[in-house]
Amino acid sequence: MAQPVAEANLSLKRALELMRARDPNLQLAQTAVDQALADKITAGERPNATLAWSTSKINPAGHNGAGDFWNKSYDTVVSLSQPFERGGKRRHRLAQAEATADAAHADYADSVRSERLAVTEAYWELKRTEQKYRNAQMLATIEHRSIEASEQRLRVGDLPRLDLERLRIDAAAADNAVDSAAGALRDAQVALAALIDVTAQSGELAAMDDWPHAAGAVDPQSIRGDATEPAEAVLARRPDMLAAAKRLSAAEAALELAHAQTARDITVSGQYEHNPVPPAAPTVGHTLLGIGVSVPIFTGNQYQGEIARANADIDAARANLARVRVAALADVQRARADLRAAAQRVRRYDSDLIERALAAEKTVETAYARGGLALADLLDARRALKATQDDACDAHADFAEALAALAAAVPEETKE
Repeated sequence: MAQPVAEANLSLKRALELMRARDPNLQLAQTAVDQALADKITAGERPNATLAWSTSKINPAGHNGAGDFWNKSYDTVVSLSQPFERGGKRRHRLAQAEATADAAHADYADSVRSERLAVTEAYWELKRTEQKYRNAQMLATIEHRSIEASEQRLRVGDLPRLDLERLRIDAAAADNAVDSAAGALRDAQVALAALIDVTAQSGELAAMDDWPHAAGAVDPQSIRGDATEPAEAVLARRPDMLAAAKRLSAAEAALELAHAQTARDITVSGQYEHNPVPPAAPTVGHTLLGIGVSVPIFTGNQYQGEIARANADIDAARANLARVRVAALADVQRARADLRAAAQRVRRYDSDLIERALAAEKTVETAYARGGLALADLLDARRALKATQDDACDAHADFAEALAALAAAVPEETKE
């Protein structure tokens, strides 16, 4: 059961901490790692010896001779057999299990990468909807204040009734925009809460971090994994590529293991037999010893099916590696291009564009109040201000998400 978050005003860092602690997708990925490590232990185990005891020549009528159990006419055999693997089967099993465990570790890292991106994008979407909700509320407040002022002007004959009705229509549209923005905000809260497992507290969530700065983001040298870095160097750090490569290694080890099945294993056995009847001769006694060696004869199975399947698995692993490589390269190129475009866009809004839009709207408000402009000009200025504010919010959100996408596409270099 999800526990409430200590604070509703979340930082991105705190949201990511909750994701690492609570995300069920990461728990499943960790379980896969644990399973692979258990399989690795199993792969290294050697065949067990077999101890067998058998007693025969038991007469149900009771005619088994005199004396205790050991001196009766029973024929008792105790044997011990030990199989020995040949062809490097254990070595190939361990190589396959090791590669599979490495792939599971890489899958976990890739799950962290994907979930981190999902949480980061959901966090900035929450901030986007919060700002758009405030923008809608601000416009609705302005519209309703204008109605109050216009009603006073109408009473003194300084405003046509048609203008007042048009203001009321625009105020109703602004109220609808507030309701729509509130719904989008609620959706964003639920989306983030689901990723960090705090759905019971979703309605209280708020993003407290500021938008990331775009300064320097269009400089290639400032972008992680810039365009001058070789593609192979970038791909070598991606966990999805590592997982696909390790699965190819596991498939190759499985082929070696399939070939090793054609090497015949040897089973060595020793036997002790006790038979007191007939009475022991001085030079014979009651005890007989024996040794044996057994090997399988491939009369029905030459392991050709296993070898063919292993070859097919290698082809599938190679195809998957190629597919992942193409997708990873496209992901890197797309992330770099999106970041540069988003950075250029947000830099325009980080200048004085918003301030100029506010100043222009205030100028139109003043001119309209003095009768210097028509109502249509006033409504157009208000819509333009809200559109500019919403566009600026979208630009900052798109830039923040583009940064997160690049961080996911181009992992940082591991420092030894």
